[in-house]
Amino acid sequence: MLFLLVSFAALAQDTIVLQSVEVNAAAIRQNQAEAAMERKMDTALLKRLNTITMSQLLIQHSPVFIKTYGPGGVATASFRGTTASHTLVLWNGFPINAPTLGQVDFSTIPVFMTEQVALKWGSGTSANSGGLGGAVNIENTQHFGEGWILDLKQTYGSFNTFGSYITAGYSWASHLLRVKAYRTSSDNDFEYNNIGVIPHQVMKQKNGEFVDYGVMPEYQWRFRNSLITIVSWNQWSDRNCPQIMPNVGNSDRTKEYTENGYSRNFISYKTYWESGKIELKSAYFYEKQHYFLNTFTTIGTPVTTIESLNDANVLHQIVDVYQDLYKSWKINAKVQWDYEQVESNNYDNTDNQNADRHVLSLYAALTGKLLKPIDLRFTLRNDWVDWNSAGVFPTATMSYSCIYLKGLKINAGYSHNYRNPSLNDLYWNPGGNKDLKPENGRTVDGNIMYERKFGRFSIESTMGAYYSEVKDWIQWVPSPWRYWRPENVATVVAYGTELHLKMNYFISDWNFSVSGNYVYSHTTNKEDGFQLMYIPLHHANAYAEAKWRTWYLNYTMEYTGRRKTQLDTEEVLAGRLNPYTLHHLAMGKQIRKLTVEFRINNITNVDYQAVLYRAMPGRSYEVSLNYKL
Repeated sequence: MLFLLVSFAALAQDTIVLQSVEVNAAAIRQNQAEAAMERKMDTALLKRLNTITMSQLLIQHSPVFIKTYGPGGVATASFRGTTASHTLVLWNGFPINAPTLGQVDFSTIPVFMTEQVALKWGSGTSANSGGLGGAVNIENTQHFGEGWILDLKQTYGSFNTFGSYITAGYSWASHLLRVKAYRTSSDNDFEYNNIGVIPHQVMKQKNGEFVDYGVMPEYQWRFRNSLITIVSWNQWSDRNCPQIMPNVGNSDRTKEYTENGYSRNFISYKTYWESGKIELKSAYFYEKQHYFLNTFTTIGTPVTTIESLNDANVLHQIVDVYQDLYKSWKINAKVQWDYEQVESNNYDNTDNQNADRHVLSLYAALTGKLLKPIDLRFTLRNDWVDWNSAGVFPTATMSYSCIYLKGLKINAGYSHNYRNPSLNDLYWNPGGNKDLKPENGRTVDGNIMYERKFGRFSIESTMGAYYSEVKDWIQWVPSPWRYWRPENVATVVAYGTELHLKMNYFISDWNFSVSGNYVYSHTTNKEDGFQLMYIPLHHANAYAEAKWRTWYLNYTMEYTGRRKTQLDTEEVLAGRLNPYTLHHLAMGKQIRKLTVEFRINNITNVDYQAVLYRAMPGRSYEVSLNYKL
């Protein structure tokens, strides 16, 4: 026994205990056709930029065009030349497009509230209706067994802009409890050049203050081969609405603001077996929209009073099954029931200003390899809207992995989808049109992808093209009764090209990365051939970063081409917005668990308009501190 003890002591002296190292990577996809119509955004980029809004992220790092009314204003997406209501937004598999407007305000979604963001298009949106242009998929992910969780962020910038963010919780081996909370606010009183008055004047924006805040508690429990997840995403926004440039003289006689809030809650149960899994999900969403406008005369007499109150309740029930079949072939089947109900003081409906809708959807997808280099994916969906069949919608995608050039893939797809009119389209008073038909769209697209790693250098590039045709396009147009009314105006044709490039090189303590996107979007009414409003023919962005040990420096560029602002075809000065290019620069350093960053936005102080006569800020500054346990 003494000999053994001495021997063990001698061995222990030669033993060095190392800290555990965890390596995370995306799961290897078995079917390339499924991945061909999807692009996931870099998770490292999301972690570093999680104090900005989703609209800023998409403007600077994606091919999606964002139409923004400025800080604290609405920001909506245009995917592949379509409108905001044609961009589907999914949160953990649930559509979050408002049943009232049918769209999402991306300025109200902080990147802080998510861990994964993916873009889907064409056949990649086949599991849900509405994504005629594309889909933005937002996911929350967690890791078990990490112990205490604490992440604190504080930002301060120009125009008295504050941002406070906290993530706290604990991660056990089988349980996870985490809470995220944030608050942002700004006086939003930047100076701008007012071209809406004569002579032009440099003014300071008034009535632009805003406050956004939210909290998201999460709980997960894994046991045996199962996982239970409960998440509640709650946010509130109080925003004043500044006047457009020609009306700034009325700022002191106008009171205009919005008070919006929502609570999105879901519970899911997943269980796995050797060859498949099933997921049961149930969600309840509540959204409140309050808009108020009051104008006065110089002596304080009310001239106009408008108050809009909208309460939306949405239920989602989903059963999702994945099963391996034979060799590489797999099937995914889903049943989804959605119920939307809106109570509004602006609805013209016989049921006490209430409107509701049921949607039942049956979906199936089959994926597998035809030959070793060829992956196939077929989907089929049938929807019933208020128990009336909306039709059958098929998609097909093929992906070919070149056997002669490693890393080269050629993808092609066909998709058929539709979008129901929003409840505002149907019941708004005045103007609602109960006779609207759903929009019906077909898309053919393809791309060439090349991904390769050469030692310290890696490259990822995509060159794609698309052609889509949407029949019964819904658009609000002037009516003979002096108010606007939605109509199925025409067939709209959209086609274009998309380029994406990402390169990375590292040597010793240095790491260099460059990425960028360019999009050409041609969207026209098939009858007259003119480009639709607020959809630029060209837009692009670029990003470059250099890291050295604990220091980093990055540069961002965003370009937006000329846009039309009128329904008619005349290209007069007041009917178009000029192109603009913005440049941003950031520098930071990590000091143990603390990261300090300084950012300059719009370095060249460009004077521009994203929406006609809406003021936009010039050069601004921001400093941020981040402590992570």
